[in-house]
Amino acid sequence: MTGLEKVTGKIIADAEADARATLAAAQADCEAADAAAAAKTEADCDGLRESAGREGESLIRRAKSAAEMARRDVLLETRSGLVEEAYRQAEKEIRDLPADKYAALLTGMLKAALRRQLEDEQESMRLYGENITPAAYEILLNARDRKTYGQQLLDAVNAGSFAKIGLTRQDAVKLPNETADITGGLILRCGEVEINCSLRMMFDEVRRRTEGRVSGILFGRDA
Repeated sequence: MTGLEKVTGKIIADAEADARATLAAAQADCEAADAAAAAKTEADCDGLRESAGREGESLIRRAKSAAEMARRDVLLETRSGLVEEAYRQAEKEIRDLPADKYAALLTGMLKAALRRQLEDEQESMRLYGENITPAAYEILLNARDRKTYGQQLLDAVNAGSFAKIGLTRQDAVKLPNETADITGGLILRCGEVEINCSLRMMFDEVRRRTEGRVSGILFGRDA
């Protein structure tokens, strides 16, 4: 082997050695990178699993909360419906009273409404010197009650018992042809003023005062 060949061989050998060293270093770097990537991937997976677990628990809590709220809403709606039905049933029972008892109820309502109106008239005159007495006191009933009880109410007024509440103008109490859109009871119209003595108004007022007790009766202490 000539000197030139030796030099060339040496250069090639050194180059090959450098290439092997570079390749080994690159391989080591790749392996390290793969390991790091694998570790990072595993860490990321762990993080994702933890995040998914927390989100899952949160979803479960929210679902349970929503279910509980829905249960309470259904329960409240059911209870509210039962309370409503109790009052509507009571109202129906009043509407379905025997004729003589229902007539007496209407007469009592009319007397109470007239007494209130007459007291207001007297108070207005005493305090302000203003006469607010209407030309007529009109009894408004639904169509059924007007037909069945209208004349009875006028007869009761003209019988004289209403004089005890201060009514001196029996002929001022009228039964117009007009009817009222109410389930029962009556409305007393005094000029521009109306005194609502309908069954619905009466039961709404009763409900405001008694709903708590009615709920207690229906549902016990949990009402």
